[in-house]
Amino acid sequence: MKILNLHGFMGEADNKNYKALCSMIAPENIISPQLKYMDTSPEELLKQLTDMVCSDDLIFVGQSLGGWYADKLSRKFRRPCILTNPCNYPHKLELITSSGIPADFVEQYEKMSSADMNLLAYVICSTEDTILPDNYHDCTELFSPIKLVHGSHSTIENLHEHLAEMLEKVTHIAL
Repeated sequence: MKILNLHGFMGEADNKNYKALCSMIAPENIISPQLKYMDTSPEELLKQLTDMVCSDDLIFVGQSLGGWYADKLSRKFRRPCILTNPCNYPHKLELITSSGIPADFVEQYEKMSSADMNLLAYVICSTEDTILPDNYHDCTELFSPIKLVHGSHSTIENLHEHLAEMLEKVTHIAL
């Protein structure tokens, strides 16, 4: 099993998901690129990420905006994904739209955002997410199952345990 881990909008490749995953599986089985959301259009970034898909046993993991991309890859390759507080509608998020990101990137996010269910997605959604306050509702429209957990947007309590539980469901391997 390999994992493609995608960080959020202002995040880093070695984000909390990455660190938690490294405690469960060998780091050499985790691809966690530093993404340049401000400099790369969603279409181009999705193409770059598609080119990283190197095996049939790849699982996509994404946090926030990385979750948006992980969802797209999951749908494209028909592979499971685990999303932590996914940003499902980046074109509606003021943090992104007022960041100086090019307007055509925002238009691409709007055009490319999903409106139908992804049954291959396993979602961890925080109760105190102030960045995406209506996220649980948005997630119920797009994903099942969803695990509602304590924490904020970037700090999920007991993240390691929640990710391990989701990985076990996806892989049917006890971690």
